Amino acid sequence: MLRVSAEKVEESELMGIAVLRRGALALATMGAVALVPAMTSSAATVQGAAPAKVSGVERLSGADRYEASANISKANYAPGVAVAFVASGAIFTDALSGAPVAARDGGPMLLVRSTEIPSAITAELSRLAPRKIVVLGGPNSISDAVENQLKSYTSGSVERWMGADRYDASAQISQSSFSPGVNTAFVSSGQVFADALSGAPVAGIASSPMLLTSDDHLPQSILDELDRLNPKRVVVLGGPNSVSDAVLAQLTTFTGSWVPRWFGADRYEASAQISAESFAPGVSVAYVAYGQVFADALSGAPVAGKNKGPMLLVGTDSIPSSIRSELLRLRPHKIVVLGGPASISTSLEAELGNYVVS
Repeated sequence: MLRVSAEKVEESELMGIAVLRRGALALATMGAVALVPAMTSSAATVQGAAPAKVSGVERLSGADRYEASANISKANYAPGVAVAFVASGAIFTDALSGAPVAARDGGPMLLVRSTEIPSAITAELSRLAPRKIVVLGGPNSISDAVENQLKSYTSGSVERWMGADRYDASAQISQSSFSPGVNTAFVSSGQVFADALSGAPVAGIASSPMLLTSDDHLPQSILDELDRLNPKRVVVLGGPNSVSDAVLAQLTTFTGSWVPRWFGADRYEASAQISAESFAPGVSVAYVAYGQVFADALSGAPVAGKNKGPMLLVGTDSIPSSIRSELLRLRPHKIVVLGGPASISTSLEAELGNYVVS
């Protein structure tokens, strides 16, 4: 597996909306994305007067993905948290495996650059005063210098959970967090982020690991971790193009029984299906994020798990029909939009208000 240095990821946070949408179209055409440049969903700031508030709908955003991450944390965590998780804002894989752990342990997911802690994150860490900090990923994603800087923001230790590649890191995060005999282990693609993003809150609520796999085989590190975990059940997130039927068949050896697959015709239908499998109607809150860029949903996934709400993916200006149907079924009492108007438009935000049940 190729290790991608976050230092080599182009920062595109000041790109225009048209560029963002062209990138989203290319991503949708490709179908599988290992790394998305930092053309963050929360990057764009609309000039002029703030849009009117929509009843029952709240938006958490920022000037870029780092400020959005800080604002999502600020809205949901009080000072003195037991642990804060820190992950790369340019590479999604480590945070995908860490999000269920953060949800279970009640800690925020804060995004940083590879060689720098953005000022919005330093301010949020100062406010949080976490008793421990966990860095997710190796020095290519988050440098040793950043790890050392983080020691200034906690009275306790700074730990790093990492591996030789994204799959080994996924296994190490699981091993650091879960004892053998878990009820459920979730398995998702390590190349495509969408399915695991929708599944992360579910895994967090169930106190279950999120293990990443190649599309055509289970990496040895994941095989070893599944053997250690000895799960009672395994659930695959995503369709055969993301996690092959051959991998699904391999997974049956760990449970001796049928392995369900939660998926759909696209990432939006998969998001709706994961929600439908996991949440009853009348949820207190549903979280909505842009389906083509991962950053806001990464920071929001632990919050959704903590607050027992689904993570639903949408387009910039449209709610896919599968998500409309799921929102009608869920009947949420509140909807939280993650990201700025460049990722989820104000008109879509207003439309979401129609699905809130008072």
